[in-house]
Amino acid sequence: MKAAAKGDSGAAAAAQLKSLGLQLRQDSSLISYIFIKAHQQSKEDDDQQQSHAAQQQQQQQQQQQQHKHAVFVTGLPLGLEEDDLAAVFSCFGDVSQVVLHQTKRSGVVVFAEARGSAAALAAGGKGQVIEYEPALPEGPRGLKSWVQAHKAQRPGTAHLQKRLDEWVADWEEQEAARQRTREAAMAGDGWTVVVRTKGRKRAREAAGVSTVSGGVAQAAAQAAAAGGSKGKQYEDFYRFQQRDKRRNDLVDLRKRFEEDRKRIAELRASRKFKPC
Repeated sequence: MKAAAKGDSGAAAAAQLKSLGLQLRQDSSLISYIFIKAHQQSKEDDDQQQSHAAQQQQQQQQQQQQHKHAVFVTGLPLGLEEDDLAAVFSCFGDVSQVVLHQTKRSGVVVFAEARGSAAALAAGGKGQVIEYEPALPEGPRGLKSWVQAHKAQRPGTAHLQKRLDEWVADWEEQEAARQRTREAAMAGDGWTVVVRTKGRKRAREAAGVSTVSGGVAQAAAQAAAAGGSKGKQYEDFYRFQQRDKRRNDLVDLRKRFEEDRKRIAELRASRKFKPC
């Protein structure tokens, strides 16, 4: 039953709509049609006004008077603003206020006098066409304006990286200023300020020994560098070194044996050899 009631009310509201033609360009035969009807106060507004009747009686009377002068408009073309709508309906009478809804496809036009709304409704019943050429905006309009707005919301990685670098630079500058302020305050109180660097930085000496700043004493690092500069070598460490050593020892032994044999032969020849 509620759905049927809503459907009946919607059909009744649609039956109350009257059409007005809009010719937005004089050099074009295209006519856009908008629909108007007498503006009616909603039930929620009535309940709210009844609950505050004692406190806002004068304000309610003014609102009710404005509703009698108001016209509901729907089907508005894209790009029409409140000033444009006020200019369109000014041909029927003085317009005191125009309110566009969030979608900007509908709104309410409030006339200064009741005869203004009556003239607009009468013209709507006859299907009158109103000629109005809105002022062209300086920038793009229509689809181009939507594309431009979409691109403005997504500037790209290069622009975002630039903004991020600027933010990081500002943060580092502020952090350095806070650090200097803390150090100055501690130094003023007579404390010895010890500056700690972030992380452990490695430094490689000329001899090839790497030291870690803050982890190894300077004297120990110098001793390690001096000891490493002597170039200590380990003998007989590899298997091929052991084989080469045995071969060289055997060659030396044979050489000494030949020298001893020649010396004995020479002694025998000179008759000076006396074996035991």
